[in-house]
Amino acid sequence: MKFQKTLVAVAIAGIAATPMIASADTTLSGAVQMKIQGNDADVGGDPVLAAGDVLFGIVAEQELNSGLTGYGSVRTDLDQFSNGGADITADNVYVGIKGGFGDIRIGEVPVMAEYGQVANDLHDVADDINQGISYTGAFGPVGVGVNYSLEDNDDVIGVGVKFGLGGFAIGAGGEDRGGDVAASVGASFGFAGASVAVHYAVQQPDGNTGDDPTAIAVKVGYGFGGVSASLTVSQLSDGADFESKMRLDLGYGLGGGMDLSTRINVNADHADANTEDLTDWRVQLSKSF
Repeated sequence: MKFQKTLVAVAIAGIAATPMIASADTTLSGAVQMKIQGNDADVGGDPVLAAGDVLFGIVAEQELNSGLTGYGSVRTDLDQFSNGGADITADNVYVGIKGGFGDIRIGEVPVMAEYGQVANDLHDVADDINQGISYTGAFGPVGVGVNYSLEDNDDVIGVGVKFGLGGFAIGAGGEDRGGDVAASVGASFGFAGASVAVHYAVQQPDGNTGDDPTAIAVKVGYGFGGVSASLTVSQLSDGADFESKMRLDLGYGLGGGMDLSTRINVNADHADANTEDLTDWRVQLSKSF
């Protein structure tokens, strides 16, 4: 009996002395949004109940033997499925390695042309890059980024730079996507719950100059406690035609990841000397976890 106890004690001591393999730091997250929405269109504008973002994601990080950190992410989007469709899609799929040198990522990567797009995305300057490679790094108050994708995966090369000091930040970025050029530059300032941001963006299909789409956007916001409000105005111009958008967002945090919000969009399309207006709205309750 004494011999058996000794063996058990030696085994326990051996386990305690064995270096433990570092486990991955895994974060599970998600969101469920339900909303009542409608618009002022003559046909199809009646209020309906629908799902907003319905997401579930996993992000895992783990220290590597070299002292660097490896990480990966995958997210499942159930939006269309929740609205009666049959599609379940994957998003935010990437792997990477990061450390003091910066961050190298493969898969869905940051869009460098959006580095200057700081006043929301009512008129987005560029599409997502789902099959690329990127490098991002910070050098004091300066952040830089480069991305690239092969010709069979959109053929993108982009560069971006950011600078932040206190509540002030500026950014600029651009890309060439198979000959289609896009760029943006913007600045933002935040103080005591209030914020203002403005940016300018331009797109040149096939790299040609002329009546290329250009957009300017301004966003002002304020948040206090669980209350937030923002107003965004954006105008996209293409020669003699232009499109104006205005968005009002109001939100209240109920605590525990519950949020109640409302959004009103006003869109005006001025094309061929005609103006088409459409106003849509939504009231949304969401739970994040």
